[in-house]
Order: sequence, then C-alpha cells, then structure tokens
Amino acid sequence: MLRAPVRPEVLETLCCPVGKKPLRVMAPRELHALNARITQGCATYATGERVADALEDGLATADGTAAYRVRDGVPILLPAFRITWSAGGTPVGPAVTGANQSGLWADRWEELSRRWNEMGPPVRPARQDTDLLQRVTDQALADAGRAAPRVLVLGVTPEIATMRWPARTRLLALDSSEAMIRNVWPAREVTDGTAALADWLAMPVRDGAYDLIVGDGSLSVPRHPEGSFALVREMRRVLKDDGALAMRMFTRPETTESLESIFSDLRNGRIGSLDFLKWRLVMALHGDLTAGTRMGDVWDAWQENVPDPGELMRSLGWPPEAPRILEGLRGMDARLTFPTLREARAALSREFVETACMCPDYETGNRYPTVLLRPKPRTGGSPPA
Repeated sequence: MLRAPVRPEVLETLCCPVGKKPLRVMAPRELHALNARITQGCATYATGERVADALEDGLATADGTAAYRVRDGVPILLPAFRITWSAGGTPVGPAVTGANQSGLWADRWEELSRRWNEMGPPVRPARQDTDLLQRVTDQALADAGRAAPRVLVLGVTPEIATMRWPARTRLLALDSSEAMIRNVWPAREVTDGTAALADWLAMPVRDGAYDLIVGDGSLSVPRHPEGSFALVREMRRVLKDDGALAMRMFTRPETTESLESIFSDLRNGRIGSLDFLKWRLVMALHGDLTAGTRMGDVWDAWQENVPDPGELMRSLGWPPEAPRILEGLRGMDARLTFPTLREARAALSREFVETACMCPDYETGNRYPTVLLRPKPRTGGSPPA
C-alpha cells in the first residue's frame, strides 16, 4: 500500500488547477522515473523553467501527464508549478532550484506572516468576528445535515481554522503564500485539516466538492473587476448546490474619510490601535475598484503626518514599538481592493444570494460585516461531485 502524503479524504477532492483532471498519489516507480528526468534536465514547470530539485512526494494527474510536488506534507498546487517532462530525454530551459521557486510567485506575505502574532483586529478576526462566523456556519451546516462536512477555508487564518467544527469535519485551507502556511497555519491544533499552496482564482478543487466555504477578507485580495469576478465564479464552482459561503468582508465606507480627520482622531485618542489606524488609512487612500490602494502609500501618509512617532506613542500611552505595524508597508507596491458593501454585494450576487449580514460592535465594526450566502442554481451545467 502506498504511503499517502495527502489525506485520502482531501485527495479525493483535489484536481489539477489547470485542466481540472483528478489527482492521485504518485507510485514510487513514477517518482523514481520523474526524478531521473529531473536529473537529466528534462522536466519543466509551466513557466518554462527547468525543475532542479527532486520530488520527495508528488501528486500526478489521473492520466500521468503532469505532476505536482508535495513538500513537508503541503501540496504545491499553483498553476505555475505544474511539472511536465519531455519524452525524448532532451534537456530544456534554465534550471530553477527550490530556493528560487518562491520568486516565481511573489510572496508579499513573508513579513506579515512573521509578525502575525503581533497583529490585532481588524486585520485578524476579533472574538466577535469568530463568534459571528461560528453562528452562521453552525446554521449552514445544520441546514445541510451532513454528518462529516467538507469545509474549504480561503487562507490559513488560525482563528477560523480552530473554530468549533462538527466531529469528522474534513477541512482544506488554500493559501498562495508558503510563508503563511509555514508560519501561521495552526497544524498542531487542526489535526484533521490540510493546507495546500494554491491560487484562489484557479482552485485545485473538483466541481461541487465542498459543503461550506469560509473566507476572511477574501474579496480584497484579487484585483477588480476580473479577479473579483473570477473568485466568485470559482467559489460557486467548488461549492455544492445546497452549500453555503460564509465570509467576513473588509468594506470601505461609501463616503471617503479625509486623512486630516483620521489623524485628528488618532491624536485625540479616538483610535484604539495602529491596526485600526492602518485600515482606516488604507480605505481613505483607496481609488476606484480598479486602482485599489497601493500599500506603500499608507506608510507615506504616516510619515508625512507623524514626524515624531515616539512622542505620539508617549502621549497616547502606547508602546514605542507599535509603529512596527506600519513599517512593513514601506515602499510596498502591492495593492489591495476594498469594495464598499454595495459593490461587494454586486459582485457576489452574480452567483450567490445573501441570507444574513451582521456587524460587530467594535470600533468601525460596520466596515467588517460577516455575511452568509447561498449559491444560485448553476447556469453552466457544471455537475456537483
């Protein structure tokens, strides 16, 4: 019997993110043959670069024409890391070593993952947020009536992964950052869960495989409009017809705040932490949905408006190291999109019907609503699993 590098109950829901063909564990002889081709320089990633590192474990498509690496129990299922090989044994392309592979997929989350435990709400869910998510997911799973539900989590947020799930819940978390999986995913606490490296816009998940999808700020990651609409389509594709989507959203206000009013509130003690300040600034600096917010602009606004951070920290009674929360944004060109609630509903309504919307009562809590949505009937004829 083959040793399973991926839980069988998870493997049966996985597929190639490119062609959507089912995946299976590679047999030892297959691994040996592929590693021989890698040694010969005859295996390439989808990007065209040559694979340099041998596979310890792997998943192959059902027809054996492509493979994906499994590293330390984490399936690497990004489309860019799809491995194919030449039949004639002809070396191809420049080599890409394991040390350089993260460069193929820009990982802006490295710094955030290392400082995760220093961060607070709203970037991380507050207890009120997880209580709201618990309420709507309990209701959704009770309505579905399944004894061993399949739950798909977008991201590796520990507060969500460690929620009170029903017995025998089969949980899969998808994240595009190896750093987040390595530094944040609570593997010891979620013994029945699996994390995989994947792109939410090309999920390595079979049609209709999951009873419930849970996300935290997920609509803010892809670029609008193409990315947002693609994510909505993918979530509907992998969700059962009687499934549910539960999500905490990050929404900017309909009327944009001025930077002057925000920094006035800060100096007068009306902002509870720099975490809350950061997200108010992000939303105030937001362009339209296509532009979003360049995260480095948040640092620039801080620098321009707070020439003496130490003095401000002393006046507010905050620790002097608090501004480190903002330092990681210095020069960052990455952009995030924060729709208004109206804009978020418009995107989601393409495939889902909202059945609940609740907001926490903490500072600016109306910007972080938790919603429960049900899928609309399929129009493309994509069958559930």
